[in-house]
Amino acid sequence: MNAEPGFVRVARLSDIAEGKSARVRLGDDEVALWRVRGEMYAIGNVCSHQHFSELHHGILSGLTVACPMHGWTYSLETGIALSGNGRVRKYNVKVEGDDVYIERPVPGE
Repeated sequence: MNAEPGFVRVARLSDIAEGKSARVRLGDDEVALWRVRGEMYAIGNVCSHQHFSELHHGILSGLTVACPMHGWTYSLETGIALSGNGRVRKYNVKVEGDDVYIERPVPGE
């Protein structure tokens, strides 16, 4: 059971293989959830370049993911675009057993 306020269960860890991703929903937000080097990362799924909502299908390289539409690259650690001037929301992730939780953003952030 989720013991920490603000975190919402969004997936099972066993459903996301190493180096793979899943698209999950957190309220109205669409989130790209990635499993890389044994850690979980969550960023907004909609590219800030032309609002293409498929970052979970992006090309992974280390801790960056490139949008499959035009190649804009984002850090999974920060959500900041490394190619271009933009960013996607970065979400805090917590894993408890096989449950993956994402923290709801604070309104206004």
